[in-house]
Amino acid sequence: MYLPLLFKEGFSCLIIGGGQVAARKMEVLDEVPCKITVIAPVIGESIEQKVRTGSIRWVEREYVSGDCNGFQLVIAATPVREINRNISDEARGFGIPVNVVDDPALSTVIFPAAWREKSLVVAVSTEGIAPFMASKIRTRLAASMQSMGNWVEIAGRFRAVVRREIQDSAGRGKYYHLFPDSVPPGGFDSPSSGAPLSDWLSWLDRSNKRD
Repeated sequence: MYLPLLFKEGFSCLIIGGGQVAARKMEVLDEVPCKITVIAPVIGESIEQKVRTGSIRWVEREYVSGDCNGFQLVIAATPVREINRNISDEARGFGIPVNVVDDPALSTVIFPAAWREKSLVVAVSTEGIAPFMASKIRTRLAASMQSMGNWVEIAGRFRAVVRREIQDSAGRGKYYHLFPDSVPPGGFDSPSSGAPLSDWLSWLDRSNKRD
């Protein structure tokens, strides 16, 4: 079992390799802005364009021992498995999550196929056995989950009100469980996060009857 990769923006990532596989991983990382350093003697055109714009840093040389130190994520994307293995061993020695492209056995994390709607992020992973299927499954799930993002946004406003008015965690949990059972996914109006909890409870009751 592997841990799917869900990092918050702003983390530092090292990509070792400058070919097409490195470029594909960089496209995924573009969705969550991060600080990328590429180590490779030669880079492809798409990576070179990012270097010219200053969005990534390029170190023009081969990988050497110690390069992984100081990063929060390492991606090994060289065409030589033995080099990738050395990178993986080093990253794990430093306690850094590492993804070796197309080699789950050397990876400690994998890249899921992700779908985002507002604050909702759904990640699909096949644990490396059939990665080409992950994007297909993600697309099918996304088609069946319209309005779920709005549902999560409303739940977030409700949570803010509960946290403001209810002090103990057990009491908060009771109210949190009311929300998904009372409010179906949809776009109808809800109270604001500044409204009192009593207004929200009345709205939850109306929503439950509407469903």
